[in-house]
Amino acid sequence: MKSRILRRVAASAVALACAVLGTVALPAAPATASPIRNATAWSVLLCKFSDKPAEPKAPSFFANFLTAAGIGTGGVADYLADQSGGRVSLAGSAVRGWYTMPYTLAQFQSIDRWTRLQRCVDTAATAGYGVPAGNRIAVMLNDWVDSGAAGGRVLLDPGAWNVGFAAHEMLHGYNLGHSFSNDTTYQNAPWSQPGEYDDPWDEMSAMHIHAFGTTNYGTSAVGLNGPHRDELGWLPKNRVFTMAADGVGSRTLTLAPLEVPAASGPQLVRIPFDPADLFHYYTVEFRRKTGWSAGIPADTVLLHEVRNGTPTLLRTGPGGGPAQSLNANGVQIGVNWVSGNSASVTVTTDVVNRCLQGYVWREARPGDLVCVTGATRSQVWADNAAAPSRWVNGPYGPHTCVAGYVWREAYAGDDVCVTGTQRSQAAADNAAAASRRNPARLVSGPNTCVSGYVWRDADQSDYVCVTGTTRSQVLADNAVAASRWVSGPYGTHTCVAGYVWREAFLGDDVCVTGSQRSQAAADNAAGPGRVLRPAG
Repeated sequence: MKSRILRRVAASAVALACAVLGTVALPAAPATASPIRNATAWSVLLCKFSDKPAEPKAPSFFANFLTAAGIGTGGVADYLADQSGGRVSLAGSAVRGWYTMPYTLAQFQSIDRWTRLQRCVDTAATAGYGVPAGNRIAVMLNDWVDSGAAGGRVLLDPGAWNVGFAAHEMLHGYNLGHSFSNDTTYQNAPWSQPGEYDDPWDEMSAMHIHAFGTTNYGTSAVGLNGPHRDELGWLPKNRVFTMAADGVGSRTLTLAPLEVPAASGPQLVRIPFDPADLFHYYTVEFRRKTGWSAGIPADTVLLHEVRNGTPTLLRTGPGGGPAQSLNANGVQIGVNWVSGNSASVTVTTDVVNRCLQGYVWREARPGDLVCVTGATRSQVWADNAAAPSRWVNGPYGPHTCVAGYVWREAYAGDDVCVTGTQRSQAAADNAAAASRRNPARLVSGPNTCVSGYVWRDADQSDYVCVTGTTRSQVLADNAVAASRWVSGPYGTHTCVAGYVWREAFLGDDVCVTGSQRSQAAADNAAGPGRVLRPAG
């Protein structure tokens, strides 16, 4: 398959499609995507213009292209199943139409995208099909006018009936944003931001991606980058390594490729460095030229900077390739080698010694990295400056303290004379030092829960935020799962009487009480509102 980067032209441009008519591009907003699991049903509505009766494709084409009916044919269902590791399906999706709208093609030219979408939805409703509650919506138009996303809905005209375009817009339906590069000379469109759409290794830069031609559905999608998979909860916790969270500031790591989850090793490395923003970090991932990433030029390691939930590919410079090293913000990253399903990187960071937000190094002497309040440090420096005036020759030598002062003893040999209160402060600060140092240990990534909630942890990919009591119950149910299974009409994991499958996610057959299954469903529905957003 021939690799190529597809750039936007004319009406098929995804960059244009992702814009809303009449608006000006603004800086990337904080991410709003949340973990997506289970069946995500779409209502695919086919609508014709009143003066354009042609039906370019049969409904069966769209069923195969955009729903679970097409599993195995290389459509969007296959793409999402692969990228999510089987955590997402399009089961329950439906294709309806063609419906003839009471509008001409010309009448669609001057209205906004949301209105275009709604007119098709209204036409379907008039014809007897109401979109079920909870279904996402994708509208297909039978002539060229507009393609893109608006308000979580997707609009595709004939120029967008390919996997690369459709997957990009449907991922917007899961609240995923665009990807960027640090090449500010790259301008995809007059209205787009510098660097926007310039991560060709990521589907959220479509159609400026490393793609190939599919057998059935035109231009392919490319795999998602690591930060976007992480944001959607599609990387298990045990495959994401947060550098320095354990207090070790330098490691050589062997990565597994995102495209080959069966390979051993972390698939994403997070490297926090910003105490003021725990959602601001670097990432390292390894990509292989296979599967949906068959169009990328070669196997490679990619570095990103993530801020406000938006991943920015680090390039070597304007128009340059992916950076293979980094030395910035107290972080050093170097790629050692790439071979088969493994890549070796060495990462060093000084974040282990950095203070949490609100604290600074005390610096009672060079190398004193105990974290204290700014007021305490000012007092320490003032005491250092006054030290000679508080020393006298006495029973403890020339550094005996004058009456009313004692040695500070912030470290061994610290004979600066301070008040008793200041010595007690130094001792208390020393005792609290570990709790005020190393922000990396507090970094949980894009799906961090708001205060009062924790991850449910029904499995390694369960990022739903629940109360501590609920998680304890979930873990207890997991521990006794085998005792509640019997061979029966639903196989070897049929539940004993009085229990039902929990169904917290696809394939969750742990047997629980009915109330616990209801709790899991309620937590799934409430989950997005319990995620701590960047800058939130």
